[in-house]
Amino acid sequence: MNSSAEHNLQVAIQACLDIANHIVASLGFSREFDKNSEVFYELAQEDILPGDFADKMISMTGYRNVLVHGYLNVKKGITYDNIQNRLPDLAQFAQYIEKFLEKYEKNKTRK
Repeated sequence: MNSSAEHNLQVAIQACLDIANHIVASLGFSREFDKNSEVFYELAQEDILPGDFADKMISMTGYRNVLVHGYLNVKKGITYDNIQNRLPDLAQFAQYIEKFLEKYEKNKTRK
């Protein structure tokens, strides 16, 4: 890990993965995933995330894997690009999850 920026991106992307996995487990899905990132496709199938947005999250997970496993020396330009262009995706993920949780709680209280 070369920088605190890379570390913070790794932690933020991992948090998204953890949240997605928690939702899938809480809803009782028993599907096994070949790759951890496939959990975002499951959220798309359940209309929690749009499909094209799931693709973005999977791409970000690939970047996280590079950071965690040290597959490559990450070029500073890639990290800079992710900070400049992908941070809004993390905020958008939070908004989609918030919207889902609001619907979930509303439906839960109706029963």
